[in-house]
Amino acid sequence: MIPIPDNIDSKYRFVILSALRARQLQAGSVPMIKDNRHKSTRIAQKELIAGLVKFRIQDAEERKRLKEEAREAASA
Repeated sequence: MIPIPDNIDSKYRFVILSALRARQLQAGSVPMIKDNRHKSTRIAQKELIAGLVKFRIQDAEERKRLKEEAREAASA
């Protein structure tokens, strides 16, 4: 079983972040670790475990503000 880093609050978030990073790798992003033996999904997981991938978790207020801005932009 893969250990979930302390800075990631749930297994679900770890899977989502890994998938997003793997998609970046498949699109041509340069891996932050040297590993030619594994697929992009495993490389993404290793990067997250090593703390190399930077991410920010939005709080409820920020999500609400962004949704309102998107609605306003769509109606304009």
